[in-house]
Amino acid sequence: MTLKMKNLRSENTSPRDLFRMLRRDEDGSIIIFSLMMFVLILWFGGMAVDLMRFETTRTKLQGTLDRAVLAAADLDQTLPPAEVCADYFEKAGMSQFLDTCIVDQGINYRVVTAVADAEMPLFFYDLPSVFSSPFTAELSSLTVSGTSTAEERVTDVEVSLILDVSGSMNRNRRIQNLRPAARDFVTTVLSNNTNAPQGLITISIVPYSAVVNPGTLIEPHLNINRSHEYSSCLLFDDDEFDTTALNLSATYDHVSHFDPDWYYASDSASEGANPIKYPWCHTGDHNAIVPLTTDETVLHDAIDDLTPYGNTAIDMGVKWGVALLDPSTRSIISSLAGQSGSGVPAIASNRPEDFGQSDILKVLVLMTDGTNTYQYDMEPEFKWELSRLWFDRSPVSGSGPLLAIGDVEFNRTSVQYRGKDTANRWDDLFYWNGAGWSSRSQQYPRGFDDRDHYLNSGTIAEFEGTTGSGTMYENDVYNASWPDMLATRVYNEIDSDWMWRAYNHGYLSYNDYREVEWGLDKYIVTASEADDRLSDICETARDQGVVIYTVAFEAPSGGQAALRDCASTPSHYFDVEGSDISDAFAAIATNIRNLKLTQ
Repeated sequence: MTLKMKNLRSENTSPRDLFRMLRRDEDGSIIIFSLMMFVLILWFGGMAVDLMRFETTRTKLQGTLDRAVLAAADLDQTLPPAEVCADYFEKAGMSQFLDTCIVDQGINYRVVTAVADAEMPLFFYDLPSVFSSPFTAELSSLTVSGTSTAEERVTDVEVSLILDVSGSMNRNRRIQNLRPAARDFVTTVLSNNTNAPQGLITISIVPYSAVVNPGTLIEPHLNINRSHEYSSCLLFDDDEFDTTALNLSATYDHVSHFDPDWYYASDSASEGANPIKYPWCHTGDHNAIVPLTTDETVLHDAIDDLTPYGNTAIDMGVKWGVALLDPSTRSIISSLAGQSGSGVPAIASNRPEDFGQSDILKVLVLMTDGTNTYQYDMEPEFKWELSRLWFDRSPVSGSGPLLAIGDVEFNRTSVQYRGKDTANRWDDLFYWNGAGWSSRSQQYPRGFDDRDHYLNSGTIAEFEGTTGSGTMYENDVYNASWPDMLATRVYNEIDSDWMWRAYNHGYLSYNDYREVEWGLDKYIVTASEADDRLSDICETARDQGVVIYTVAFEAPSGGQAALRDCASTPSHYFDVEGSDISDAFAAIATNIRNLKLTQ
């Protein structure tokens, strides 16, 4: 360049020509372009760094927000939720960024919303302004904002707690360990309860042994083909275990009223006091179902009153448990809702809710210490028919109420040893208990004046004042039904108190003498059949969306396998011993509550 200038000057070039020549010269132009590209690259690269810093800050801020609100919303933590939220930001060194922490909570829910923002200066974003306005340039900034909401809410929950009260629960302090575990479960689940629309939790308790006692609240709503009036434990056909519904329009048979104990187990001689000590189906509200309630005291009292006895029918317990989660029983609950003494709150009148609703959680908690065993009943004759025993129930003094069967003196009773199975009275023969050898066989029972009086007497079937299907005759002579007799004595007592002498004197065959024993303990459902029915009803319930937890409490391998098969998943199955049952129930109660991030 300098050489050319000299050359040009030496040739006496004019300034105008010199400028024209320089304008056409392209040497050194790449340097300017390179400088411009360098600035652009630096600017874009710096912007990328600024954006990365922005995203890093946003991620850290949002993560802190999420952790803070989740911890603050936990219903189990007892610190003030807003303080928990602020403490998380302080520990993260971001206290200056937290704007607000809003808490909305009720008895069964807590919602925590936190808002935070941070102003982040941009180091490279304003680089071009250094050239355009070199003396006024300042750093721009971006605001990093975040919002997070977490809630723990127990929405509408229906729970069926199914508890084994079979005889084996008396062993190894099992019933003593069960009671506090079940009480704590009830307390934990109900502790978050409130009225709609914030959510309602109801719990039903279904105690089961070989049978389930519906209790005095539910029994009036059932159609029962009655052979007696003492108790109301229903019998179900196999196809009933293919549905969660309880068909309230159907008519169900029920279990006979008897005590299978061979020994002398009567508590009293009074018929009205239900003298057998251990009825196979409990009477009244003993070990009865507690339908959908929110009353912790009612549930605790029922748990404390549980009395172990009898065989194990897990399938029967689950059938009733799922029925109380099925809308088919809504009419029962609706009629009980708000009724004094029912324990069912008025707000539960529309329960059980329909299946398939996202805001309705239906839970079944099943516990057993055993495995399915045989289910018993009486043979039809001893469930429905008249016995061969006759009683003169007329008052001893000549006036007053009729005597109960157990109060009738031995020498005022008769045993029919012929003609029982015929409608014709002419062939009837009776053994008179307590009579001498010459008069112990008669053609009419004690209480009648003579045979003609018996043959011509009227009868009053289904006599008012009896609880079975016995028949009352003139002169207060009563032909007791087998249900009456089995509610009065164990079968060994029936044999020894009334029938042994007729057999010993040759009036009854041995089979007739021991016929009550032969009619007892009919295996109406075997253990393997009960396992199949249990598997069917559990699968049906799971298909309807019922969450099933199972607790094998010192159960044998068969019971463990049945409960693993029943549970919703392997993680819903618990195998525990001793006081560890409390831990299992506590874990289940905690799992019922749902913690979730909503935003």
